[in-house]
Amino acid sequence: MQIKVFGGGIDIGDSLREYIVNGITVLTEKYVADSTEASVFIRKDRKTFSVEFILHLSNGFFVKTDFESDDPYKAVNLALERLETRIKKHKNRLSDSHRRQKWESEGYAATDYLLERKKSNDNEEDEEHLIIAEQEKFVLFLTVSEAVAKLDLSEAPVVMFKNADNGRINIVYKRKDKHVGWIDYKDK
Repeated sequence: MQIKVFGGGIDIGDSLREYIVNGITVLTEKYVADSTEASVFIRKDRKTFSVEFILHLSNGFFVKTDFESDDPYKAVNLALERLETRIKKHKNRLSDSHRRQKWESEGYAATDYLLERKKSNDNEEDEEHLIIAEQEKFVLFLTVSEAVAKLDLSEAPVVMFKNADNGRINIVYKRKDKHVGWIDYKDK
């Protein structure tokens, strides 16, 4: 498994990097042996350390969690605890080997764009820059409950999928009232 640790605004020392790698390794060996990659982003804003974990699984799912604290080790520990809780909560949905084989063999390629505004310096009057990141994604064959699980695990605002029950393109999304919405596109 590949583990990438990135720092934003701070230089991550060897001991913190090793602490993160050991924590993720223990967690993935215990719960998800099929994980392919983990990314960790650590940022420092004044006195607060923000840690974000993204664990990519071989079945196309990814688990995302984050935490903020005034101590980087505490932020890492609490983010790892959240990650472990999320994985345990949805382990039965992630371990269905029959569904996993179908996800890997069937799916449609799609492109995911990430847009983010960044200021060039801390000065409020400086010009903002738009960052665009492009990633290849697959539109997976899922049931509605599996799509909701993916929505919950990834903390994404929306998940598009091909419904395994009827073969149509569907979307599940988080509503403002914290409920989940579901759109089933029907052909004319």
